Amino acid sequence: MSQAAIDLLRRRWDLPDEAAPVLEHFFSSWAAGHTSLELSEEEATLLATSPAVRLVGDGPAVTKGHDGSPVPLVLRGTRLQTWRLDQAETRVANRLRELAAECTDAPDVDGEDITQLFPDPKSAQRRAAMLGLQRALALVTGGPGTGKTTAAARLLALLAHREPGIRVALAAPTGKAAARLGDAIGQAAVTLDGTLAGVRPRMERAAFQARTLHRLLGWNPRTDHCRFHRGNPLPHDVVVVDEASMLDLVLWDRLLSAMGPKTRLVVLGDHRQLESVQPGRVLAEMIHAADRSAGGVLADSHVELDRNYRFESRPGIGGLAAAIRSHDADAVIEALTNKEYNDQLLHYPSALVDDALGQVWPEVMEVVRAQGPDEALAALNRVRILCALRRGPYGVEGVNVLIETRLRAEGQPAGEWAHGRPVLVTANDPHTGLFNGDVGVLLNGKDGRDITAWFPGPKEPRSVLLAALPSHDTAWAMTVHRSQGSEFDSVLLVLPPQEHELSRPELLYTGVTRAKSRVLIAADEAALRAACQPRPPRRTGLLEKLNGRNQTSPT
Repeated sequence: MSQAAIDLLRRRWDLPDEAAPVLEHFFSSWAAGHTSLELSEEEATLLATSPAVRLVGDGPAVTKGHDGSPVPLVLRGTRLQTWRLDQAETRVANRLRELAAECTDAPDVDGEDITQLFPDPKSAQRRAAMLGLQRALALVTGGPGTGKTTAAARLLALLAHREPGIRVALAAPTGKAAARLGDAIGQAAVTLDGTLAGVRPRMERAAFQARTLHRLLGWNPRTDHCRFHRGNPLPHDVVVVDEASMLDLVLWDRLLSAMGPKTRLVVLGDHRQLESVQPGRVLAEMIHAADRSAGGVLADSHVELDRNYRFESRPGIGGLAAAIRSHDADAVIEALTNKEYNDQLLHYPSALVDDALGQVWPEVMEVVRAQGPDEALAALNRVRILCALRRGPYGVEGVNVLIETRLRAEGQPAGEWAHGRPVLVTANDPHTGLFNGDVGVLLNGKDGRDITAWFPGPKEPRSVLLAALPSHDTAWAMTVHRSQGSEFDSVLLVLPPQEHELSRPELLYTGVTRAKSRVLIAADEAALRAACQPRPPRRTGLLEKLNGRNQTSPT
């Protein structure tokens, strides 16, 4: 926020000149994803004089009372929040506590159908499915490849078998993640068809309707309002949400507010991945509130899946991901330089990013040479270059330029309307049904002209005329944030050569675990070691509210 805007707010809120640095720090903290800022006692007392600040609880700043009307800021002791985010945290905490306390009337939790789907009575996936049968909130976490979606699919099979008319919604934060969730449930329906009679069409119906959370809630970008809300709840019995780490506080608030009184919520996610782009770290705070040893209020609603099926055949990638989670820089370097894993892991200094690019160039050329949308989209999903930064020679823009320069040097099409150019949609567009984060590819028509954009569809690729294509970028490379909810055969992860605030363990872990078969990292060793060091988490007030402390009544 500019200094002029800070000064305007300070005057409007009747604050002294000395409060300007506090406001500047607060709004820069909010822009970095925090929902609260801890002040010194002197700073809190300074803000307490403003009519724009609601004072809550005990603390040095509580010097006067307030009525119940909304105000821009809330000061709880020495913790400062915006009124809007404080209220959102309170509503989210209250609804999660309600769901966690609610049990369902699940008949026969030891039935034959459960034994058919989960022969091992001690399996974590069975415990996850039991949560979904017995409780209104099922929080299932684990890394990629641990079977979260498999557990959810078998839970849906059980529900479809026992309650034929059950209404299920599948949703995720991005179109790509929603499509992957729908595909996984659809494939499971085919697999389970011979196990539980009659479940296939019901599961396939839910899979076909998998969508983004914004679509599920009926979000209107023009008004920033949702069709479904507390007064008009979702008409579903079960809502399954995948990639929950990507949901910011406001989206969680909207989802939970739209949940009907009898609707069950199944949450799938990995709290070790990057947080949401917008403020909050709701999934991570939910995991803290599920700590049984600390008496967490969500303890009976949580199952962690820790066996990684995907990386059992790729131990190099699995070991690298584990080392990153443990913040063990020595183990990270050792894994990347272990010749035993050269078919899975390769490491290049940042200055040799072009050499690293050469290792995935055959996959890039498969996209360029593709003759049809099915072939092109399949090739595109086999490889992706991921960057920590957006700008600069080691960011998305620089790497995209590097790839297009190399394509031109080899006599291949490159540029804005080139055949084979991957595109990333950067704006929601209800007219085309494309949303921020959707990835497609430009292809020539059969006559070599009339280039068209193609995107994955529910059953087959769908075309979008260039004139209708919303705001978009070239997507040979994308940020790690943008890649969440996706997976690729090969991933090239590019970090800047110097230490950077965005290069941190969550980013490394998210980038590495997008790969199914091979990971290449272009980064200097010093930058890699710095990126393995843990950073302070985002500051929020949600965990205290989940634990029932320092709450205000939501409006």
